[in-house]
Amino acid sequence: MSTYDADITPLIRRFWIATALLLIAAVVGVALTRTRRLMEKTHDGLLKARAGLGRVREASESREKALATLKTLYMQSAASLSPERQIYAKVDELTARLRPDDQSISAIGKSGIEVSLQYTFKFINPSYNEFLNNVSYLGGRVFPLTTVSTVVIAQSEAGGKSVLTCTVTGKVLTSEKIGP
Repeated sequence: MSTYDADITPLIRRFWIATALLLIAAVVGVALTRTRRLMEKTHDGLLKARAGLGRVREASESREKALATLKTLYMQSAASLSPERQIYAKVDELTARLRPDDQSISAIGKSGIEVSLQYTFKFINPSYNEFLNNVSYLGGRVFPLTTVSTVVIAQSEAGGKSVLTCTVTGKVLTSEKIGP
């Protein structure tokens, strides 16, 4: 071996060792950076979840208060009126609020503990907004429960004029036996 090779060989070894160490350090640095970013993202998610937890607690408490109020009102109403009177009062309320052009109601029926009455409301030439509000109102009543079974929209001619008739059929339901 020449003196040149003897002088260069240790330098080449050191070069490769330094290159390997530098490559290892770069890979570790990239891995640590990636891990840090993932941890920051997880931390941000946990902070958002913690902030949302307060809103969930508030909503849960609000829901519990609303249910307690509803139960109290339900029990007071149920205790003071018979199921038939509850249903007739609800039909009167619906008629006064919705002002249908025509209405028909069936006799009150009983099935087990369920007491119900079927209604049909007809609206002639209602505005689109008014009709949607009426159907939404009917579907959103809680006590006594008001359901919407069918909605029929028909167009006909009367005296050369186009007439739009919207018919809503549903039930008003309550329970015969009320108790805590």
